[in-house]
Amino acid sequence: MPEEPNEFLTGAEKEAESRPFQFIRWDATTNVARLTLARPKHNVFNIQMFREMTRAIESLNIRDDVRLIVLDSAPECEGYFSAGVEAAGYKADQVFQVMDAFHGVLLAMVQISKPVLAVVDGVATGAGCELAAFCDMVIASDQAKFLQPEIKLGVFPPMGAVVYPRVIGPKRAMELLLTGEPISAQQGLAMGLVNRVVPRAALAETVESVVRRVADLSGPVLSLIKRVTFEATWKPFEEALKSSQDIYLNQLFDLEDSQEGLRAMVEKRKPVWKNK
Repeated sequence: MPEEPNEFLTGAEKEAESRPFQFIRWDATTNVARLTLARPKHNVFNIQMFREMTRAIESLNIRDDVRLIVLDSAPECEGYFSAGVEAAGYKADQVFQVMDAFHGVLLAMVQISKPVLAVVDGVATGAGCELAAFCDMVIASDQAKFLQPEIKLGVFPPMGAVVYPRVIGPKRAMELLLTGEPISAQQGLAMGLVNRVVPRAALAETVESVVRRVADLSGPVLSLIKRVTFEATWKPFEEALKSSQDIYLNQLFDLEDSQEGLRAMVEKRKPVWKNK
């Protein structure tokens, strides 16, 4: 995988990147940023953890060189991608703040507009399952499980109720939300929640293979693809079509990389991206 260390951060940006994280690990020193959930034992989310994730993602605001964010979990988290939000987050005096912090992560992912690849090796429950579903791609080990158990507690996942119908279709979404039963990685693959399922021993190699292919492309063009696809998923058809046309005609062809790609095709050579 090509590495392109960032040498152009401002003083404020360097200071922000240097502030320690307690519940995540963050590495944005190359053209692939890596965000690792690291709150043993089970990566249970709290407000601070969500805010750390948001801060990390937002730090990529001017990083046109970054092609992709890889979101995974630390090995010490005992087979959990995430067990969801901690119990205190469901109490009346905290629920709004927790929801707001979680939504902050999702909005940061949209606004930064970098493709996000979730790597799920183990259990993704509640907000952990919602987070994985919201990512652009999911690669899972054959040991992964996904579930939204909130209905069994007399509540429902507000973000999941919006995301799942768009990601896996309304009927499959209703089954997932109404039963609260876990689904295997293979079931997730069949319903479109997961892109690939591989044996645990092959997970790292498979992820790196995908990462290498994406990291070899133009960062700004990848961001535009994410924007158009996101809007196509979430906006009404006519509005999304107009937005796609505008981005294609007025933003894509202003990029040096799009011109370079077309020249390279004519000249029968590999493009040399400038990420501009």
